[in-house]
Amino acid sequence: MFRVKLRALSTLTQFQKRKVMVLEDLRTIDLGFTEVSLTKGSEDELPAWLAEFLENKGGIKVLDEITLDELGRVLFNEKQNITVPASIVRVQPNFYILANKLIEKLKNSKELEALDQLRKAINMLNEIKSIRLRKIIQLALLNITDQNVISNLTIEEYLVYSTLKDFVSNLLVTSNGTAS
Repeated sequence: MFRVKLRALSTLTQFQKRKVMVLEDLRTIDLGFTEVSLTKGSEDELPAWLAEFLENKGGIKVLDEITLDELGRVLFNEKQNITVPASIVRVQPNFYILANKLIEKLKNSKELEALDQLRKAINMLNEIKSIRLRKIIQLALLNITDQNVISNLTIEEYLVYSTLKDFVSNLLVTSNGTAS
């Protein structure tokens, strides 16, 4: 069931809005439920699937990408209160998708310095994942429901948190003998 939910969330992320800069005039695009008209030099928000398609065609530039500096900032802030689960840093809901796009971009780069940046990005992202997962497990075990804290989780992290929280809750109910 967890994999089904994760796949559904992954599909939904394609409909999240991405901030873009329009590089060339594009005709009106009918999305079925609305029309989008893009004028050169303007900034707009588009569904992720459309932004990716138009960026590959060279018509737009996505502006809300994750950078190496951004990864460094998130890692630094996570380390500040590494043992306090409620200190989980607010990141974009699609943080991991954007971070993986950065890694793919660095892998495909022909520049020599990109190899060093790739190594740094992978190391920072793995450390961020480790710290945040530890905090999420603690949040679930402590049954923290404060929306100010929970709203700092990414989509994937929220799924892990809610699944763990439900599992722990069911385990406690079963071990107390109130359920079979």
